Amino acid sequence: MALAAVIISIVAVMTSVILGWRALTLTRHSNTMPVLIDLFREHRSERLANARQFVYFDLPECDLSLGMDGLPDNKKGLVRDLAWFYDNLGTLVAHGVIDIEPVSGYLGQSVLLNWERMRQLIQVERKKRQDSYDPERWQIYFENLYHLIREQPPEEARSAQHLWRLEKPELARTHIGSKTVRLARRFTPGG
Repeated sequence: MALAAVIISIVAVMTSVILGWRALTLTRHSNTMPVLIDLFREHRSERLANARQFVYFDLPECDLSLGMDGLPDNKKGLVRDLAWFYDNLGTLVAHGVIDIEPVSGYLGQSVLLNWERMRQLIQVERKKRQDSYDPERWQIYFENLYHLIREQPPEEARSAQHLWRLEKPELARTHIGSKTVRLARRFTPGG
């Protein structure tokens, strides 16, 4: 009789722990969902889509050795806003507010591509800030996000989900910054 009571108690505690963990997970998801939806919506906005197109097609033609000063005046704000968007996104991921998996799965290729295109400009801007308290801080979360996504590439983040049913397309397997590189056939501004 005593053994049955102990077994029932252990099962009850294990059930409570499992249900408590599940409730905690659901609460966390309900808190982060609006943040992710807003971030994804902002990334799809016309302004950031224009910024991504400029960075992809036109930024390489600019004098990046001048940093932001090497950009056309009417494009500086676009590039700055895009960099800050990824920096803010990286902050939320680094501090555990949102998980890397949905960010990498949905925006990962865009983060990788834009960091590769903007790296020189960001490094120059950091040098310009040498007299500031923390010159390396400028876009450090964007850079960290780039490395996190390289560790968990978009195709792996998506395919690791238990509800993902699509196979990895050959061309989507890699992109700039991925572990192996193949050339993409076209650019899609959304991600």
